[in-house]
Amino acid sequence: MFNINNPLKLSIFVSLIIFTLSLILVSLSVGTLLLSILITLFTFIVVFYVVKQFFYEKIRIIYKNIYKFKGTSNIKELDIDTVEKEAEEWAEAKEEELRQMKQDENYRREFIGNVSHELKTPIFNIQGYVQTLLDGGLQDDTINMKYLKRANKSVERMINIVEDLEVISRLETEQSELDIQTFDIDKLVEEVFDQLEMRANEMNISLQLNNHSNSSKTLGDKDKIQQVFINLVSNSIKYGKKGGKTSVRLLDMDDNILVEVADNGIGIDQISLNRLFERFYRVDKNRSREIGGTGLGLAIVKHILEGHNQTINVRSTKGVGSTFSFILEKGK
Repeated sequence: MFNINNPLKLSIFVSLIIFTLSLILVSLSVGTLLLSILITLFTFIVVFYVVKQFFYEKIRIIYKNIYKFKGTSNIKELDIDTVEKEAEEWAEAKEEELRQMKQDENYRREFIGNVSHELKTPIFNIQGYVQTLLDGGLQDDTINMKYLKRANKSVERMINIVEDLEVISRLETEQSELDIQTFDIDKLVEEVFDQLEMRANEMNISLQLNNHSNSSKTLGDKDKIQQVFINLVSNSIKYGKKGGKTSVRLLDMDDNILVEVADNGIGIDQISLNRLFERFYRVDKNRSREIGGTGLGLAIVKHILEGHNQTINVRSTKGVGSTFSFILEKGK
């Protein structure tokens, strides 16, 4: 099939039409063969010039800009079919880029709003306590120590928020700097249980480790995986039921170990599961603030596991409990 997709082909096509018409005129003795050839040549030159100057060059500029945005100067011979295809691809890519920019902008706006909201509460609390003490409460033994302790608690909450934000920032910028090593995951979990034992005792929650794998050796960044367990087990205690339990189960998966952190706590609504790993997202905001959660723990877990090329999964039933799971490679 003959594609008319550049000035030369278009000019030839139009000239052939003119030439054919000229031959018809010659056959009717209306002109001469020489005149027909001259008319055809003239028409070719005019059409070629007009198409090239008024259409081809304008399209070429667009084509050149497309390549410029692609970050390359390798401009091929112009072909209308190619231009159309690449223009569509470029437009689709820019549309996706714009959509991503809008999404990032919404995320940035929401993130700033969340940070402001989280810091505002302890700051206002501290301001209120300090103002009361300055207004004479410092000399009142019934309230001075109580307000100082409350102010100190609010300061600790602010420190926790800032530290968690720093952790996420480091994880986002230092994904490749993982200290991958073989370690004993049983011992790591026991160490986490020791750290959280007092908190679990306050809720009368028992901590259990069940290793059903044929190995306790796993591969990963030990410190960061420890942070994953601390956040998950700590959450299971915060949102657990008094007298309940938190279980860490290790299941065999050939060259991998499936890790599950399960509890029989309050559970999570299905509508909240998709947003669970967003920064500052809370299922129960009132309870989270009462127990001092920053809303960043699960976001940190997600970042750490993504750095290990793994994902965190969750299944939960309201009033029954939740199970968080991820996979780690076995160590040698």
